[in-house]
Amino acid sequence: MISYSKQFMPLYALKGSCKTWFTGGLFLFFSVTCAAAEFNDETSTLVHPESLGPVIGKSQGDVEFFGEPIIYATKPWQPALVPFLDEQLKYEALKNALPKAQSTDELPLVEGPQNSAPEPVIASEAEVEVDQEKILPPDTEAVDIYPEQAVIAILIDDLGYNRQGMETSLALPKEVALAILPETPYAQKTAITSQEQQRITLLHAPMENQRELALGPGGLYAKMTKEELKTTLKQNLDGLPGVQGVNNHMGSLLTTKADSMTWVMEVLQGRSLFFIDSLTSSKSVAEKIAKEHGLKTVTRDVFLDNIRTEQAIDKQFSRLIKLARRHGSALAIGHPYPETTSYLKKRLESLEQDGVVLVPLSRILLTPDLAESSNK
Repeated sequence: MISYSKQFMPLYALKGSCKTWFTGGLFLFFSVTCAAAEFNDETSTLVHPESLGPVIGKSQGDVEFFGEPIIYATKPWQPALVPFLDEQLKYEALKNALPKAQSTDELPLVEGPQNSAPEPVIASEAEVEVDQEKILPPDTEAVDIYPEQAVIAILIDDLGYNRQGMETSLALPKEVALAILPETPYAQKTAITSQEQQRITLLHAPMENQRELALGPGGLYAKMTKEELKTTLKQNLDGLPGVQGVNNHMGSLLTTKADSMTWVMEVLQGRSLFFIDSLTSSKSVAEKIAKEHGLKTVTRDVFLDNIRTEQAIDKQFSRLIKLARRHGSALAIGHPYPETTSYLKKRLESLEQDGVVLVPLSRILLTPDLAESSNK
């Protein structure tokens, strides 16, 4: 039979270590008990804004367990998106709608004690007339107001000569606008089909270039008189049903001539058409004169396919997206080449991942006032 002293021999062997362990256990029990009592003490509980949820704090009354702060809240947390922003906007709108106060005492504002944060109390609608347009709808949060998404527009030039080019261009999303050369074999068919698709179509007006390249039928030349130029332009427009605007085909010479461009804009003004400057010359005055005549207008930002390879087109398309993100909108001009239409058909399907939206050309046109301000 083992004696009592021998049975607990290992315990006696520990000596100092045992005493340390036993004392530490008692201290831990005492600490947890005190912490529970302190945590349940209502006078030490901090009140935090309910909309911000539970808070980890380090102030008087906070409790730590093994050196880590305890997360606490006075009520079960319900998520909210800083609701005070909306109320502050409403209060500011009401404040601005009041007659100018001579002192702060005249405003319909009641403040709490000086040692607490002021809580504005809005006067009733019977006391003050408020411009409702200055106040956000009740279900609108300030954080719900976002800047407009960047947009791009695409215009395909030189339609009319080639049937395949016509068909592949008409197969693109209807937001893609088409510019049609006058008096060409497929001009009318392209214009009519485009109109049926509710697609924006333009007259692609041939204009004299500095390299003296042939323009084809309906060309506009710098040597033309006012009547000759206007008559030719009107005939071009009459041959294309449903056109809504005009842009220049080539035109590196004619778009630099103020007189010729003035005559062009006078014709467009009489028909309420817009003008797109393809910007084939850095000295072009077309946009300036279009604005002077009150026309909606915009200038080309990117040529997609000066080099007809998928890699080169993709590089230009990436540049288009960067410009749209920087300025809010951007316009690209391409041509009915197989490489261009094939690339666009695939690329436009995945446009959403780039954070931009393809829109009709009409969405990015600027009125004279907006065009003027955008150039400042």
